[in-house]
Amino acid sequence: MTRGPEHVTVAANALYDEISGGRGPVGRPVREVFPELEGQGFFELLDQVYATGEPFVGREMPVQYDRDGDGRSELHHFNFVYQPLRDVQGAVYGIMTHAVDVSDQMRARQEAERRAEELARLSEALTQSNRELDQFAYVASHDLKAPLRGIANLAQWIQEDAGDALGEGARGHLEMLHGRVHRMEALIDGILTYSRAGRVRATPEPLDVGALVHEAVELLAPPPGVVTVEPGMPTVVAERVPLQQVFMNLVANALKHGRSESPRVHVGWRDAGAAHEFTVVDNGPGIPAEYHERIWGIFQTLEARDRVEGTGIGLSVVRKIVETRGGRAWVTSAPGAGASFHFTWPKAGRATT
Repeated sequence: MTRGPEHVTVAANALYDEISGGRGPVGRPVREVFPELEGQGFFELLDQVYATGEPFVGREMPVQYDRDGDGRSELHHFNFVYQPLRDVQGAVYGIMTHAVDVSDQMRARQEAERRAEELARLSEALTQSNRELDQFAYVASHDLKAPLRGIANLAQWIQEDAGDALGEGARGHLEMLHGRVHRMEALIDGILTYSRAGRVRATPEPLDVGALVHEAVELLAPPPGVVTVEPGMPTVVAERVPLQQVFMNLVANALKHGRSESPRVHVGWRDAGAAHEFTVVDNGPGIPAEYHERIWGIFQTLEARDRVEGTGIGLSVVRKIVETRGGRAWVTSAPGAGASFHFTWPKAGRATT
């Protein structure tokens, strides 16, 4: 509190003394206590409040002064209230100053605003990048598939023109060429699918997982009795196509790597608390522990492609879809004991970025 037109300090609490750098303001005019404030407008505000009797409220006002008494002036920001004090006749005789240092809060808010602006900029850049990636993927898919179709047609014409004159070896080479063309087309489709997995979103809806798995199995069309689905599967709120993609890729992978003479695939589930855990089990040769992570990488296969046809993308698509929906995917297996592919799907439909 100050008194008189010279604003002589008559009382100050310990915190005021602290922010003044221990200058001992009591009994001294504020101009004498804070000479470095000259020209910053605070003395003029005190004079104005004393003369008019109108209080002043300032928010986040910059104050350049030597707070620590080390001879160096630093910038701080304060919320100020200058409240006139009146005597019994209503005349102003002094001013009560209430000051709160909000420098840290203001810097934190400015940093948060800066980060929000940066996030908005990055989000817009990501949206633009995704649009360009979609366009590139479609164009690349079309441009790459066109010559492949031409190669396939040429091979077909050669086979038709040569007819019976085509030797067994040449016929085998042409069939191999057809196989390579189909593999390349599947690889292009797989890359396109992988580029879109986790980015393209649809509206979640309640899905009967049991019915969804049966639909996936019907699309894959294995021999009757090869795939069994555990009864009583739950209903989840999810996007239909991505979840069906996950099951189709896992069941197709299990059929591909099951015992060739008598493949068996079982789709099961369990309640895992905040999520449902689904499992696709095959009776194949199993996977050594050192490959349990490698198989999830894009283009990774453990069998030669001439022996087991595949692009090496299916499992990477599975993991990408599952993880972007807030779940995780892993495998448990041992050589000679088949493989169990697990993934979790959050019950609340939570997604991560």
